[in-house]
Amino acid sequence: MSWENVRGQAAAVKMLRGTLASGRAAHAYLFTGPRGVGKTTAALVFAAGLLCREPAAGEPCGRCESCREVMGLRHPDVHRVEPDGDVIRIEQVRQVQRQAALRPVIGPYQVFFIEPAEAAGEAAQNALLKVLEEPPGSTVFVLITHQTAPLLPTVVSRCVPVRFGRLPRDVAADILRERFGYGDAAELGAALGDGSIWQATRWTPQALKERRATAVALWDALTAGPSAALEQAQAWHDRRDELLEILEMLELWLRDMLVCREQPHGASADPSWLVNVDQRDELVRRAQRLRPAALLGALDAILAFRRQVQQNVSLRTAADVLLLDLCTQAAAAQKG
Repeated sequence: MSWENVRGQAAAVKMLRGTLASGRAAHAYLFTGPRGVGKTTAALVFAAGLLCREPAAGEPCGRCESCREVMGLRHPDVHRVEPDGDVIRIEQVRQVQRQAALRPVIGPYQVFFIEPAEAAGEAAQNALLKVLEEPPGSTVFVLITHQTAPLLPTVVSRCVPVRFGRLPRDVAADILRERFGYGDAAELGAALGDGSIWQATRWTPQALKERRATAVALWDALTAGPSAALEQAQAWHDRRDELLEILEMLELWLRDMLVCREQPHGASADPSWLVNVDQRDELVRRAQRLRPAALLGALDAILAFRRQVQQNVSLRTAADVLLLDLCTQAAAAQKG
């Protein structure tokens, strides 16, 4: 494993690689960013670089025994602190204090991963603060979190911040294809994951396609008129989360049809513009007979529904209004 495995995070990698090349590591780092964007992988590569026997220009060699043990989570100088149940307990942090006071077993440093750092309560964080304020010279702490709000400001201030952003869609899609076998569902998974592999892999490739089929069937059913819309609404009254997921799929489908309708060559010249790239021919076929204004109206209706749900409007009422509105837009779209 090397920095090449940390994809889509050029700024973070540049900073950490520079630290390794300089040979001057800080005593504590705070890796922040959404789940599933490479923070843990980066922490492992960073630890390997700190403990590598033959490092080169900020890059662990990946071949020495130390690198292999770090990547296999077997290195005696690498310690992981994870929740006991749902929380990191004060006794776990006290054990960290005791371990940090010892000399490294074989390497120049002891490296402590604390993940997720926000799982530590106030008492545990205060205990951690003591060792961060007076760190032994041979220790490096890496706190990993996707939400900094629960962390004490004093803990945050003792750490060098390393920020990780959401992955670009093309990078996320490549990862889903190469590491998770998503095949032609990778673009759809990447779009729904919103730059997070953790979020994208909540659905299997087959589940993604089934949800999409449900969303397309819903759109097609709404062209039958208001009675069909109300029938659909009743079916979704008690399925809030599922409805939101289906609507997210429908948004992406409508968006792709709009792209196909507006592009001079029906998106055939540049399929990378599409989320549902595996359905390009079907999208082009459908888009040729649709009115863009109606597609935009449908997207606006879905956005309005999301706002109503966030404002705790009755799901039954909001769903009825949404699906009747979508029915109107679906019917209008067919006239073009």
